[in-house]
Amino acid sequence: MSRERAWIIGLAVVGIGAVIALAGFARPIRNVATNALVPIAEIFSRVGLGTARLFRVDADAKTANARVADLEARLTAESVDYVRLRALEEENILLRAQANFISESGYKTLGARVISRAMTHESAVVMIDRGTKDGAAVGNAIVTQGGILVGKIIEAGDRTASVMLISDTRSRVAASISGDKNVMGIVEGRGDGVAHLTLVPQSEPLKKDQVIVTSGTESSVPSNLTVGLVNDVSSAPTDPFKDAVIEPLAPLDHLEIVSVIVPGA
Repeated sequence: MSRERAWIIGLAVVGIGAVIALAGFARPIRNVATNALVPIAEIFSRVGLGTARLFRVDADAKTANARVADLEARLTAESVDYVRLRALEEENILLRAQANFISESGYKTLGARVISRAMTHESAVVMIDRGTKDGAAVGNAIVTQGGILVGKIIEAGDRTASVMLISDTRSRVAASISGDKNVMGIVEGRGDGVAHLTLVPQSEPLKKDQVIVTSGTESSVPSNLTVGLVNDVSSAPTDPFKDAVIEPLAPLDHLEIVSVIVPGA
């Protein structure tokens, strides 16, 4: 009896529900239920969209990072190639300038590379890859492109030699004004890339931008090698000699390719 009663009650509930639905009485209930469930649905929708967006952004970020890494690698490779090409171009220019000077001057020379530097406020010494077995000797003049004097060899080994630059405080080079052998003086190094022309008689003319060259009175240093330009002249009427600041025409702090002038044309 209980089972039959349950069936009867169930059928009655279903029937009553159907009558209510057909009569339109269920619409307000459905609307209330729908309105109550909408916020919950929106929350689940937002969570789902956020999760999907998170995975999509993560994937996009990985792709972008990979792209950036690839571009950086390519840029680095291009930069290295560019620097190497520029270095080769600059070296080629230096070598051609040296070759022109050698062919025009008629000097016997040895091409050399600077392989180390020892530069301080007072001293300026570089080492080159030429030595006594190559024909280099102590006292030989060292020039760069255009025949610009940069120093002299002070010590020579079998395959290397030390060169004292003209800005070294120990450096002394006999010099004169280009085109006027009567004006004689000594180019003395003053450190920090600076040299002075000293012991120029007070009576001799000396002015800014005049070209100073080697005088040729030293056995291992030919005449007319350019040393630099007169930058500033110091002169007092009571002093027997004038003093001038010399601006070297070669980049003493980053020499790369030089030539050793060997006595005997």
